Amino acid sequence: MVLRNDNKNIDALLGMATLAAHQGQNEWAQAYYLRALESDPNDPTAQAGLINIRGASNPGASESQLKTALASQPESSALYFALGNLYARQERWSEAQQAYFRAYSNEPNNADFIFNLAVSLDHLHQNKLAAQYYQMALNAAGTATPSFDKKQANARLLDLQP
Repeated sequence: MVLRNDNKNIDALLGMATLAAHQGQNEWAQAYYLRALESDPNDPTAQAGLINIRGASNPGASESQLKTALASQPESSALYFALGNLYARQERWSEAQQAYFRAYSNEPNNADFIFNLAVSLDHLHQNKLAAQYYQMALNAAGTATPSFDKKQANARLLDLQP
C-alpha cells in the first residue's frame, strides 16, 4: 500500500526486499534493493542487502565492496552484519564473530544480530558466551518474529548449558 502512494519510499522498498530475500526470491529482492538505491545511493541497508545477495557468486568482490562501504559508513550495523554473513558462509568464524559484534555494538537490541553473534561464538567453541548470547537473542526477539527459528535457538541454548 505504501509503495502505491510513494514508489520511492525507502522503508517500504527495504521491507519488500527483506521479505523477498527471506523467501528466496533473490531477483525480486535485488530489484527492490536497486530501487531503494535509486532513491538513496548511500543507504547502507540497501547496499548491504544487494551485496549480500550477490555475494555467493563472488565472495572476494563482495568482501571488498563491503569494506569500501564501511570505510565511508563505519557505524553501519547493516554493513557489518552483511560482512559477518559473508564470513560465515566461508566458515571464517573469527572474522564473522568480529563483524557481528560490531553490528551488535551499533544496534544492541537487534535480535538477529545477537543471534548471529551467538552462532559465531558457538562455532568458535566459546560455549558459555554463546549460551549467553542465544539467551539475549531470545529475550530481544520477545514476541516479534526474528529471522532465526526461536525453537532451534532455545534448543541450542539448552544443549550448551551444563
